[in-house]
Amino acid sequence: MIHSPYLLKNIDELVTRIIKAIKKNLKIIIFGDCDFDGAVSGIELYKLLLNFTDNVELKFVERSTGHGSQHIIEEIPDDTGLYIAVDSSSNDVEEMKYLASKGIECLIIDHHTVTINNPYAILVNPQQEGCKYPNKNSCGGLLVYKVCQVIDDYMNTNFSEKYKDLPGLALLADMMSMMEPENRYYVNYSLSQLSHAGLKFLFEGMNCDLANLTSTDFLYGPSPAITAATRLDNIKLAIDLLMCDELNDKIELIVGELLKANEYRKQVQAEALERLKPTINTENKVIIVVDPTLGKGLNGLVGQELSKYFNRPAIVLGYGEDDTYAGSYRGLEEFSMMDLLNECDNVIFAAGHAGAGGIGLKRDDLSKLQDELNFKLSDFEADNSIEYDLEFDVNEINEKTILQINDFYRISGQGIKPGKFLIKNVFSEDKKLMGKTKNTIKVFCGPVALMKFKADETYYNNFPIFAELDVVGTLNMNYWKKFKPKFEIVKTMQVFIEDYKENN
Repeated sequence: MIHSPYLLKNIDELVTRIIKAIKKNLKIIIFGDCDFDGAVSGIELYKLLLNFTDNVELKFVERSTGHGSQHIIEEIPDDTGLYIAVDSSSNDVEEMKYLASKGIECLIIDHHTVTINNPYAILVNPQQEGCKYPNKNSCGGLLVYKVCQVIDDYMNTNFSEKYKDLPGLALLADMMSMMEPENRYYVNYSLSQLSHAGLKFLFEGMNCDLANLTSTDFLYGPSPAITAATRLDNIKLAIDLLMCDELNDKIELIVGELLKANEYRKQVQAEALERLKPTINTENKVIIVVDPTLGKGLNGLVGQELSKYFNRPAIVLGYGEDDTYAGSYRGLEEFSMMDLLNECDNVIFAAGHAGAGGIGLKRDDLSKLQDELNFKLSDFEADNSIEYDLEFDVNEINEKTILQINDFYRISGQGIKPGKFLIKNVFSEDKKLMGKTKNTIKVFCGPVALMKFKADETYYNNFPIFAELDVVGTLNMNYWKKFKPKFEIVKTMQVFIEDYKENN
């Protein structure tokens, strides 16, 4: 299940160069990608190296600046001895050549697809040819952790153990496969053994039960909150939280700012979805929209919302350089959207992961790309059917059952979805709109509450009251601390609605 880090091609050579730089007190620059996985990757390595040297610096750029070493090389001091790119830069040949020409040694720890040989850097990446590491679905945070383990081996230390609770969350945030046993091990460790003070505080701030954390808790809680900061060009806020692996007096303020950023992110997403929905031609196999107002940081999130709503791949574009569009794509599990786009004649580039990444094309080729995708996916039909795992009568649901179900489905994500259930004989008594953006519906149904997130006004108005329903959705326990008139924990059984039907 857990693979030896020594199966990673070039790992001995890479670690040897790091230790050489430590012993010679060379300046080490670490550059991390501008997302959760990149931030975790950079912080893991930075914090570990601080145990051996203070001549190390961690650098990031804002998301709107872009991905890759091209955006940071001009900021690398001339007296740098070692440059380490994490969670990016596998294909940045010219950038590594430039740094090497200045006498700076270059290392790359990455998990993205390798498309070109890079003779100017030592690369640790399971995707590269000849690498025997079995887990091809690892992420930057996991690979950097493996490198840290080997550094510990060489130095006869055990500092990496402190950061063992981070790789699993990086795997979830980067949407890596949960079918991979090693990934499941690290996710399970993160959820059950979380010790990171900042993340624990954020989980609690989002009303999560630390004793029963699930993948869903993270993917709908801390992950989008931290990512909201990076997408709003405030990566420092995300870094500040992830640096807080121990309690300090700054955590509460940082978490408060992250929660504000997350609320703003949700508001922008909701407004964009409502604005764009009427413009979509559902005859197209792939949704393509151009909305320069969103910015690079939010293109992907809006694409994800459109993809879910219309159940088909989505591409959201803004203006790129010169006469180009640049943006993000979101796909479905049925096929690799990245591979499909790279087969298209009218795409300049598509990079990232199978289901999510960035895309560029010439503005004049937009309609051509739409036609090309319609042709390539001519046999594709959006599947709007809903599958569920089990059915319950509403009176069979209790806290113990929900906790047992959530424990069974605790590790979910790419390839393994949370359990969905048919809840029968639910009687709706009342409903109300909630949230700052008024797009969350709560329906009061006796022993349970139905919750529908990202709902529009039409959905709310059409939802039946004083009616018997069958509901398909996921089950959840909500715990709320009530302080007046006396302290108590209010427990609510919830069903997150996927769909419903009214019984006659």
